[in-house]
Amino acid sequence: MGFDLKSAWRISNVNRDYRICASYPCELLVPSTVKDEDLENVARFRSSQRVPVVVWRHPENGSVIARCSQPEVGWLGWRDPHDENLVQAIALACVIDGNNFREATNKPSATDQQESLSSDFHKFEDAVSPSPKVLIMDARSYAAAVANRAKGGGCECPEYYPNCEVQFMSLANIHSIRKSFQSVRALCSTSADQPNWFSVLENTKWLQHISGLLKSALVVVNAIDVDGRPVLVHCSDGWDRTPQIVALSELLLDPYYRTIDGFQVLVEREWLEFGHKFGDRCGHGVLADDTNERCPVFMQWLDCVYQLLHQFPCSFQFNANYLVKLSHHVYSCLYGTFLCNSDQERRNFHVRDRTYSVWAFLRSNKSRFKNYLYSRRDKVLKPSYLMRDLVFWTDMYLQPCDSWDDPLSLVSNVSNGSVTRDNIDLPVGEDCKKSNVSNGPNGTNLVKTRSCADLCLAVEAALSKRRSSDPSVVDIRYTMESVASNGSRDSAIDDEADDGNLYPRSELADDESDEIVAIEENIQVNGYAKDDDCESLEDESFSKAHCCGLVVGVDGRKDPDSETDDTDKTVSEGRPCEFQPFSVIESSTDRKSVV
Repeated sequence: MGFDLKSAWRISNVNRDYRICASYPCELLVPSTVKDEDLENVARFRSSQRVPVVVWRHPENGSVIARCSQPEVGWLGWRDPHDENLVQAIALACVIDGNNFREATNKPSATDQQESLSSDFHKFEDAVSPSPKVLIMDARSYAAAVANRAKGGGCECPEYYPNCEVQFMSLANIHSIRKSFQSVRALCSTSADQPNWFSVLENTKWLQHISGLLKSALVVVNAIDVDGRPVLVHCSDGWDRTPQIVALSELLLDPYYRTIDGFQVLVEREWLEFGHKFGDRCGHGVLADDTNERCPVFMQWLDCVYQLLHQFPCSFQFNANYLVKLSHHVYSCLYGTFLCNSDQERRNFHVRDRTYSVWAFLRSNKSRFKNYLYSRRDKVLKPSYLMRDLVFWTDMYLQPCDSWDDPLSLVSNVSNGSVTRDNIDLPVGEDCKKSNVSNGPNGTNLVKTRSCADLCLAVEAALSKRRSSDPSVVDIRYTMESVASNGSRDSAIDDEADDGNLYPRSELADDESDEIVAIEENIQVNGYAKDDDCESLEDESFSKAHCCGLVVGVDGRKDPDSETDDTDKTVSEGRPCEFQPFSVIESSTDRKSVV
């Protein structure tokens, strides 16, 4: 990033072995004028000992982005001079670093070299000159910041932090985000033909929260790129809303983070090394039993990245499938990348030695996740955060799967061997019902993972998407069982079923098959089935004929239009009947016989 580690900045090892803060990395980037003793004093004043540290630098003007947690002001209005001096030192280091960069980029002439003796004096004069105001961005609302004073927290007092500006962004906390996401899940599980679907989506306020994050990131971008001001971002503890704003701002400012390798670096630093609580927020931690701690914070940030990808389709090296797959494996626990709450816990449990990394899996499928419209441009992205310009992430929440929506296609793919346990990638358990399965062509070997679920469970997930308006279908599980029991056959649906019938007629008895053929011919010639034909079939043979696609209107009930009292005759003579392959007549007022 071009940090001047000789005069303006330095790397501190005060947090070696996580001695000061367990949720921070071991090496911290701070101003060179700040000593380690000062950092220890600041850690006592900040919540969870998360001191202000620098994470990104503008390559031209030297402005930086720093992050921390809230100060522990309390009701008594405590203050700490070491914390106040640290914030001022960050602003002063930005001025020195910017001046050094401008001097390094200018090529002095022979006459200019004679004035090199006075360069140190000019450097000092610029350093003591008034620095731009530091923007302290508080992700909370002012009311929430004041309410946190009752818990020992609070916000910076402008009187104690001269040359600073405090701005509140009024972003919702994890409880509001969790409630909103639960409403989105409930909406996505309802019927798709709901007339007020978009109104219910608006009431979930999910897109409003996305808009607020994008707006906060734009404030940081304008302060850094336009005004040349350093920005200090924090929320309550600095591990939820803070990484959302910081990582999103760096994604807008730096084109390197829009590449596949740069995006990995961004997530590793801002989310993993700086202690986002993946174990508690995702619910897969060792002691993550408290449901109030769960919240899709990282998924919400990925949704913001998807909005950027939608508005700037040529600025990212990865596509939307990359984000979907990354979000899946945050909750799948198949890889150890997102386990535990901090880097210290991952080291204590030897996660990197005992598990695989999700980045290796994503890099091995670059062709699958690569955006072929990508064209690197060194420009700052400024997306629109207006509600009318945001889109709902259907690939993530609705999960359209053409190959799994049709049960017949599923049975056919299983029977011909194109879908097996070796080339299917499904999350385990409830996630199977909303998984996004990618079935490649024959011969394509996808990476096999432990997320492979039972095939019958996948069938039930496909059948669960049927709506009340869909025609009734026979239970496909009986066909699946027949496929499993006759696995040695080349196809579970033989040549006799090429006309659309699921159940092969070779399974029927000879006399039953002849009777079915006779009924078919009678239907094709006369357009209806006679009473004699229907009575000649027993219940068992009729059920098999029904699987063949013959719907003759037998439901065991008396025909209301018939004057006879014989309840065995369920279809009057001359009654027209339907012939549909693998379907059952939908009940209606003008259809008297219903199966």
